[in-house]
Amino acid sequence: VPALMTKARLPLDDKFTIYTHQTSGPPALVFPALGAGIRMANPPSHYPHDWTDGAGAFGRLYGNALATQTSKRTGEFLAEAVLHDDPRYLRARPGSNAGERVFHAISYTFVDRTDSGARTIAFSNFAGAAAGGFVGMAYLPDGFNDTTHAGQRALSEFMGLGVSNLAAEFMPELAPILRKIHIPKILPVWWVPEKPQHP
Repeated sequence: VPALMTKARLPLDDKFTIYTHQTSGPPALVFPALGAGIRMANPPSHYPHDWTDGAGAFGRLYGNALATQTSKRTGEFLAEAVLHDDPRYLRARPGSNAGERVFHAISYTFVDRTDSGARTIAFSNFAGAAAGGFVGMAYLPDGFNDTTHAGQRALSEFMGLGVSNLAAEFMPELAPILRKIHIPKILPVWWVPEKPQHP
């Protein structure tokens, strides 16, 4: 879930802090392992044996998930630094109905804010999705390392950004449910490192 927008401008070192949390915090290491396990259980058809069976296959799938995630986050961060995009998410205005909030979250995947607060094309989202989608061309097995599959992976990464925005938008409604099932007590403090806070 992206950090939430505040009135304060976010300096580059805080952008880097968010980037390091997203690329090296516990969720960044655990969720790719879960994804690798799911992919082993349901691999794409025609995947070679050494990518579908045994510890070596799990290692390859886990490495791919880490490389994809790290490339995506790095692409986003570099674009944010160069183009002065703000990586934080701005929720819909108070009083918006559910449909307006969904539209806002999805549209924020395409158009976000600069450091000065102006609207801009979300170049960092496009850069991150492309980096995450195309990095696999360097090491994925034949038949999955072509531009067609890379484009499909990039589209999937871009859609994931929209899902993250939806989660951030509706977190006030989700928080009581998470508390009811004791998620804040189950997860240790180090699971989500403290993010930069500004008034």
